[in-house]
Amino acid sequence: MIHLTMPLRDGTQIPVPRAPRRRRLGSLRSLLVIVIAVPALVGTVAVPAHGAGTALPGAAVAASESPSQNAGPAGRGGNYMHDANAPWIRPVTAKVTSPYGPRRVICNTVGCSNTFHDGVDFGSACGTPIKAISPGRVTFAGNAGSFGERVIIDHGSGVESLYGHAQTGSLNVSVGQLVKAGTAIAKVGATGVVTGCHLDLKIRISVFVNPGPFLAARGVTL
Repeated sequence: MIHLTMPLRDGTQIPVPRAPRRRRLGSLRSLLVIVIAVPALVGTVAVPAHGAGTALPGAAVAASESPSQNAGPAGRGGNYMHDANAPWIRPVTAKVTSPYGPRRVICNTVGCSNTFHDGVDFGSACGTPIKAISPGRVTFAGNAGSFGERVIIDHGSGVESLYGHAQTGSLNVSVGQLVKAGTAIAKVGATGVVTGCHLDLKIRISVFVNPGPFLAARGVTL
């Protein structure tokens, strides 16, 4: 057993009393508890929880009371919350002249089309009003190259409708504008890659889907 001593100025060594073994073990246990508990406590206090009154960036906003124009504020990124009871309508009354699916390539001075048509074409005459198919917020209104003059409407819940080949100078809406089902957003034209006047309607839910079944499920027959 090792005895601890402490020297005095005259060189005399005096014994240093040792703490009882039980007290030393108790001190070690207390130190161990502090080492484990403090980081956990700091982590709990320092990381704020997303509780009441804390708005997360980009979080969905509450829907408004109006079923026909139901939108969140533009200050929250323009999130649009579509009402489940909102109406859906046809964009024009003309018949479908080119369905969704494979088709021949169309080329003109603007460019060429794809071999797969991811929308439906309506054979309306140039100048025919194009109507929004459901309430939403306009996210694009302008020229889109081979798609011509185009309007895109966000209907909320990840659903968008796209209206292509509109007449130059006919766009009646701007980005950020709220529209209702039936709002005249543009006129049928022949801009972009086309062979004549028509409206190209597309439905996008992350990817393009067939507008026929999509609208049929909402009571609209093309």
